[in-house]
Amino acid sequence: MLTPAKLDKLPEPMVQLMAELQDDILKDICRRLTKSNYLTPTAEWQLYKANQLRLSSADINRRIARQLKMRERTVKELYSEAIKTAIHEDAKIYRYAIVEGKLDGSYGDKLSSYTRSVAFNDVFKQGLKNTNGLMRNLTNSMAAVSNRQLSDALDLAYLKVASGAFTPAQAIFEAVQKLGADGIKTVKYDSGRTDQVDVAVRRAVLTGINKICCDMQLDLAKEMDCELVEVSSHLGARPSHAEWQGQIYSLKKGHLKYPYFYDATGYGTGDGLGGWNCRHSFFPYFEGISEVANAPDFSKAENLEEYNNSQQQRAYERSIRKSKRELAAIDSARAATSDPELKAKLDRSFEKKSVTLKNREAKLQEFCRQTGSYVDTSRVRVDGFGKSVSQKAVWANKKYVANVSANIQGGRGASSSASSSNKDGFVHKIGTIDFNDKKAVTEYMEKFENKFAHKDREYCLVITPNGDMYVAKGRAAEIDTDKIFGDKLKGSWNTHTHPPDQTEYSFSTRDVSGAALDGTAVMRASDTKYCYEIRFNGKKFSEDELVDAIGIAKELRNDSFDVKGYTMADYVDKYEHSIIEDICETLGVEYTRWKKN
Repeated sequence: MLTPAKLDKLPEPMVQLMAELQDDILKDICRRLTKSNYLTPTAEWQLYKANQLRLSSADINRRIARQLKMRERTVKELYSEAIKTAIHEDAKIYRYAIVEGKLDGSYGDKLSSYTRSVAFNDVFKQGLKNTNGLMRNLTNSMAAVSNRQLSDALDLAYLKVASGAFTPAQAIFEAVQKLGADGIKTVKYDSGRTDQVDVAVRRAVLTGINKICCDMQLDLAKEMDCELVEVSSHLGARPSHAEWQGQIYSLKKGHLKYPYFYDATGYGTGDGLGGWNCRHSFFPYFEGISEVANAPDFSKAENLEEYNNSQQQRAYERSIRKSKRELAAIDSARAATSDPELKAKLDRSFEKKSVTLKNREAKLQEFCRQTGSYVDTSRVRVDGFGKSVSQKAVWANKKYVANVSANIQGGRGASSSASSSNKDGFVHKIGTIDFNDKKAVTEYMEKFENKFAHKDREYCLVITPNGDMYVAKGRAAEIDTDKIFGDKLKGSWNTHTHPPDQTEYSFSTRDVSGAALDGTAVMRASDTKYCYEIRFNGKKFSEDELVDAIGIAKELRNDSFDVKGYTMADYVDKYEHSIIEDICETLGVEYTRWKKN
């Protein structure tokens, strides 16, 4: 019998081999995308593209051929070791049954000769043939899919450049981003569902090895006239398998005490014991001498909780592998390009995606801490994301976080990237108001906004909890509220204006972070078209929380913009607005925006 833990680790050598192949292919595609000339006439482009596809296909096929013998040798070693373990464990039980008189001495000879029998060798060869065939199908699929991805990426980049809407650097950058995010997928189901190569390989090897071991165990049980088996159990089994795990079954129909093995466990079907990704096994059971060893010591509710946790952990692991693939692809493109515009874009993207990776790794670690599980490093490994790329990602993350930390300090403004050498101007107290009369406070703020929204620089009004009102004039694009107002901002209601030629029709990220750190209760802002407001409701945030919220919102801004149904027609009015929506949702504060009358 193979334990669930042993089965879980079995596919790793094959997963690693196929991951190396995928990484080589991705790097080749990125290199070809980066070095292509997209400013050639159409006829010349078609010839160039055809030549690139031919060269890429030949290169990929050479890589596959070089790996073939190693791949088949690895499969054979995995099968041999797994079968040896499974049969050896069962043999110990049969020998004990002979000693105890449950089986007569003649069965000792049957047991010794089984691994040399024709039946044993036939099952072994068939298992190897099936898995090697599946591996060949997967690699052939990789070759076809990767060539199609290269063709599509070249065409799309060429059309973007030809349209005049994109520079070659922009087109290549987007192609590399998409390739890194998608990876190389292999179609596995008639429904059209696709899987990453590592997922498909893991499933194929685990399922293939477990099935052949189970088949051999059943064949040996028939030789040894064993009628009963006990099925293994493990915490976190899929719910359908939890119904039959850890129980004793009869290999023959009509047993008065035990259910029929095949009917109860679904053995021989994809969803049953020994089927897709199943880590259950079984071993011989003899009444009178065998002790029940696998009865679950946990409830079905506990099993379901562990199963759901394991599925969530797999999702975190997939997201980390995706981030590492993206970083490896971007790093490969960076090394291949000599275009300063493209290199700058790739450098910025590498920084941002490094932050995303570190956030995802932190979430996985925190999830494992909360659930009492452990981080399985083999499931977050991506070939091509080696020590060199990993170290670059660490430094890029530190650089990005340092920049964001610097940006969340200090003033607010219409543009988070704007700067000016102009000094902040006047600040003075203009009177008092009943702070508890929120209607009066709101009306005064509205009058202030309407008066100054059309000005060419920012103006800010702060109303403190004791009712004192202060006004300040800032730079064209921002106002250093912390420097001017200091502790007066704590608990205040305040508003500021965004000049017409500077506004992005929402708060800047510095507005949000500045107000979150200085203790503002309600922050408003206004331009000539919109008013917007954030109510912090007494919530407090650390710099790390703000860095994470802003970094994630900026990283996912394009995807979020699309998911919300916005189009390019909405870009001017809603792009920054969408980012602020996401930041405020992450922080759990109220954000609203409305059109002015």
